[in-house]
Amino acid sequence: MPALLWDRKSVPSTATVVVKRIEGFFSNPYDDNGALPGGTWTIGYGTIVDADGKAVTPRTAAITEAQAQELLRRDMGGAARDVAQRVNVELTENEAAALISWTYNLGGGNLSKSNMLVKLNSHQKSGVPAEMRKWINQEGKPLVGLLRRRWAEAAIFSGIDPINACVLAWKNIDSLDDWPDFPNA
Repeated sequence: MPALLWDRKSVPSTATVVVKRIEGFFSNPYDDNGALPGGTWTIGYGTIVDADGKAVTPRTAAITEAQAQELLRRDMGGAARDVAQRVNVELTENEAAALISWTYNLGGGNLSKSNMLVKLNSHQKSGVPAEMRKWINQEGKPLVGLLRRRWAEAAIFSGIDPINACVLAWKNIDSLDDWPDFPNA
């Protein structure tokens, strides 16, 4: 079955599935870096800006899952617009879902300055997974959790089912040296 092309307007449902699975739902604000320096306060499914457009802080009021889903829709829509504006080649829905998840996590500014974007816009899609792998640092320190996320996004970009990609990432990646081959899509 041929891959569906992304319409450049919508957020593929697979992108939302991936972000929800990776981020998890938190009704109260939390520091996404725990006790380590450099963390960002988030709420819901990893949003950093509340419904009023203010940065999430420890004092941000708790939200319901329905409110978190609204914030996620808003933020995923912004990530999709960033991808649509910067990527000049056609994308399949899986490729778009992976890039939207990546952009949701890292922002449109990082997308615009990435070698990944250069490769994409030069029709070198095969180089995208390796470029995704490079974005695993927080405050200059590589994190296994970010490696898992990048592997899952790279696998999805390569055509792997999003749920399987997430499960395999958490099952098969235990150290920063791990980067398993992608199963056949």
